[in-house]
Amino acid sequence: MTKTTRNAAVVVAIVMAGGAMARVDAAGTAGTHVRSSNPALAGLIRQATERSATFRGLVEVINASDGIVYVEQGDCGHGVRACLAAVAAAGSNRLLRVKVDTRKADWDLMGSIGHELQHVVEVLGDPSVTSSAAMYFFYTRKGRRGTTDAFETNAAVDAGHAVRTEVRRGAVHVR
Repeated sequence: MTKTTRNAAVVVAIVMAGGAMARVDAAGTAGTHVRSSNPALAGLIRQATERSATFRGLVEVINASDGIVYVEQGDCGHGVRACLAAVAAAGSNRLLRVKVDTRKADWDLMGSIGHELQHVVEVLGDPSVTSSAAMYFFYTRKGRRGTTDAFETNAAVDAGHAVRTEVRRGAVHVR
């Protein structure tokens, strides 16, 4: 990829994120670095933050960082239903995009978002990861290949399981 193409891709990512930022207040995720322009996803993020100590801890780490995360509905490919899809530098911040397939039960979707937020924390832990290409090379060193072409870490798998367990334990069951 040429430098011009790379710069154009970063500009597109920033413009797309700017559009999402304009819708953040309507979705109710203002004040946190973990956001969504989708009201249903924003609601799940709030619920997971309330019901899961693991999820809440991930959000707190992200809130204390230079990262701003947009969780949006989308298709990841690679046979996975959620992914950390992009990283771009934007001034003194890094914008990160998480895509999720929303065709899951709420508790399972919250776990998938928690799994991806662990990946976000991993990436934010390395200040040199300021692009999607840098993220790819980061995971070639730190991750392992999952059952698909996607990279995986044990910490993300564990975080996803913990969030699922915690939100299901805290769920109100109606008979």
